[in-house]
Amino acid sequence: MFASHEGSRTSLFRAVWPVAVVLLLIVGAATMTWLVRPSAGSAEAAAPPSMSTLDAVQAGFNWMADTVKPAVVFIEVEQKPQAEDMTSNEGVPDPLRDFFGRDFPFPRQPNPQIPQGGQGSGVIIDSSGYILTNNHVAGNAEKITVHLASGETYQAKLTGSDPLTDLAVVKIEPGHALPVAKLGNAANLKTGSWAMAIGFPFGGARFGGRFDEALRYEPTVTVGVISATERQLESDIQGRPFRNLIQTDAPINPGSSGGPLVNTHAEVIGINQAIFTSGPVGGNIGVGFAIPIDSNTKSVIESLKGGEPVVRGQLGVTVEPLTPALKSDYGADHGVFVNEVQADSPAARAGLKNEDVILAYGGKDVTSVDEFVTAVQNTKPGKTVEMQVLRDGKKATLKVTVEALSLGTAKKPEARAEGGKLGMAVQDLPADRASEMGIAGGVVVRSLNPRGEAARAGIQAGDVIVKIKRRPVTDVASYQAAIDELKKGDSVTIRIWRSDRMFTAQIEHLGE
Repeated sequence: MFASHEGSRTSLFRAVWPVAVVLLLIVGAATMTWLVRPSAGSAEAAAPPSMSTLDAVQAGFNWMADTVKPAVVFIEVEQKPQAEDMTSNEGVPDPLRDFFGRDFPFPRQPNPQIPQGGQGSGVIIDSSGYILTNNHVAGNAEKITVHLASGETYQAKLTGSDPLTDLAVVKIEPGHALPVAKLGNAANLKTGSWAMAIGFPFGGARFGGRFDEALRYEPTVTVGVISATERQLESDIQGRPFRNLIQTDAPINPGSSGGPLVNTHAEVIGINQAIFTSGPVGGNIGVGFAIPIDSNTKSVIESLKGGEPVVRGQLGVTVEPLTPALKSDYGADHGVFVNEVQADSPAARAGLKNEDVILAYGGKDVTSVDEFVTAVQNTKPGKTVEMQVLRDGKKATLKVTVEALSLGTAKKPEARAEGGKLGMAVQDLPADRASEMGIAGGVVVRSLNPRGEAARAGIQAGDVIVKIKRRPVTDVASYQAAIDELKKGDSVTIRIWRSDRMFTAQIEHLGE
């Protein structure tokens, strides 16, 4: 019996023991949960380690925006048309409107030409009214209107633009001192540093902006970081990409172009230029680019303010990075590979040849294409520089005299003559185009009155006028002088260059 009773107790213990252990674990877990459970209201009391640090960061961003925003402007432009339609809409039905609300004359002309509108941002860099923006915003503008953050509006003139940096400077005449943004230095930018972009995305007030007059032209502020430096984008000039660009994820959108990229010292360290985007909308996806403000661009800006030439050097050579394959085949461990040497260029005269590897320039090793191009462009034209090259496995030293890069000149506003006795508007023929054509100069026909004397004589938009009544026309001034001498009833011969050939347009009897 005893044995039997003891066995029963043992069996009972074995059955109950696991249950007891589970119960103890549940009670223990519940007890620990109760012990660590926060009391009511403790979430509000659990402050960050230092709220003052967060307040300081926020105050810093507020200060950056408040410091620079008054100097940021909204720019509206009318781009030069290829050939304006000088007809009147009087006596015709209401004009058609396209998807964006623009007017088209009705009935339409066979090739209607109208000015194209555009917009962007800019930043005041001189209290007298000089404004820095992009060349692609204002460089081809027929009319420039600047709206200040204060609500004031002014007409501006282009003082200079530079396609190689995509920078332009416009000038307004405010009659009083303006707020100015300080230009910084992007030379020592670090990836990951804070950055603030300021501008008028999608036109500011026209797309969700404030319409009360006092704040209508208040710019938008976005914040991000410096994502990378030394970036490159293709430009409209073949073989001349935009170099040394800043990449940022501070949101930039259409309309922000020309606005400032600002560091934590409220200094402008870049001019917003472009974005990578996708889809039909064309909005920001976090990859934006800005032109760096450094010693090189500051020199360009000063030239543009005065409409003076932007002095750059050139060698007349096309180079590419030294890839592993090129290193292996040509036996070089650094430098740039020469793809092509232009005929009668400084490089050709110095003895540089295709397939050379440029190892050093001006006593410094060449390690990248950007470095080499920047060094050449920063060389004063007329200076002779030593280049070390590798050719057929042997090193040689060449002496090259750098020439001026003509593409680097600031573009001044072109002289124009409008309408007049012949019913056409003209502008100066660019010097580089005149040189290509082998002529001393001329004026380009911008637009025509289809019922005017010039149109009836067969003259077309894009024609280049080189003589009127045998009198040479080399620019707008000589064109206007020739026109001023014409009288009603005169017969007029006009020598014209069109499609690589010359011909003579004739007017038998000049009308009013």
